[in-house]
Amino acid sequence: MAVPVILKFWLFIIFIIPSILCSIFYLHYFLIHRTFRQSLHNHVIILILSFGLIYMITDIIWYIHYYRTNAPLVSTPMFCQIWAYVDIAGFVSIIMLTAWASIERHILIFHPNLFSTKLKRLVFHYLPLIISSIYPLIFFFIIFFILPCDIPVDYTAETCTLGFCTSTHPILAIWDSWVNNIIPIFTIVIFSIALIGRIWYSKYRMGQRFQWRNYKKMAFQLLSISFLYFFICWPSTILYTAYTFGLSYDIGSDYFINSFYFSYFITLLTPFVSIVALPELRGKFQPLLRFYRRQRHTVAPETIGMTRSKDRRTAERTGTGAGVGLSKMASMVLLGHIK
Repeated sequence: MAVPVILKFWLFIIFIIPSILCSIFYLHYFLIHRTFRQSLHNHVIILILSFGLIYMITDIIWYIHYYRTNAPLVSTPMFCQIWAYVDIAGFVSIIMLTAWASIERHILIFHPNLFSTKLKRLVFHYLPLIISSIYPLIFFFIIFFILPCDIPVDYTAETCTLGFCTSTHPILAIWDSWVNNIIPIFTIVIFSIALIGRIWYSKYRMGQRFQWRNYKKMAFQLLSISFLYFFICWPSTILYTAYTFGLSYDIGSDYFINSFYFSYFITLLTPFVSIVALPELRGKFQPLLRFYRRQRHTVAPETIGMTRSKDRRTAERTGTGAGVGLSKMASMVLLGHIK
């Protein structure tokens, strides 16, 4: 059973305002305090929240308008291209950064000597951050704005159906499926579980010699975000991987389709878990949260008309070349293009 459009609308409305406030508060706090700003382990979190903030005030707000009106914010081909580009490139940048954070935490905790010089910090810290941030933007810019796409524009569909442009070129579609979706999610989950195991083993083997207090916040900060991927994305990623090896699309199809929508809550919930993971921020954020609650109680509820959009419950299962049918599914996995 597909998630009703009106429920999609109100869930986004409920979460987006406090999530934006959390992101602004977190970024402001970290950027104005030199100690936090210069700590290497905070850089990737700052980038994740920065991309997430931009993603929320563009893509998710555009989806809110679409769920209310069954039409894009601006009914032009150019806006639809931009919407599809932001929808995919923004989210892939976030999961790429999170995947790198899952790897980097191992280096920061168990191999800190790899950051001992400026050259090492450039190679093992700043360069991966730059690649994780810029690569998706360039890759999808080529797909949406340079390469031809014969997908017709449909102003009653999400991203005007232009999200399917990622599947019109077979080789790029397969690359997008595995490199931009499946591998990063596997990396986040596997390296996060491995981090827990390595920390537990080090404490058991070294006892007091392992300075857990020095790494507790660093590890908990990442693991809190990783758990979002584990609970929201990991099951659908496993299911898609099974599809690529021959599992029938009829198995788990409803869950698979609904998971596209709920993947947006990774971006919406990341600011909350980031603040909860840092005790020094929780106390400072409570006055802002109380202010938001007071504002909600003083605003009278307003009835908003809702036009129900068409549910696209199935993905294309065949394509123009080898692997295209599968790549079309993968290009939408965790990105919300088929709902």
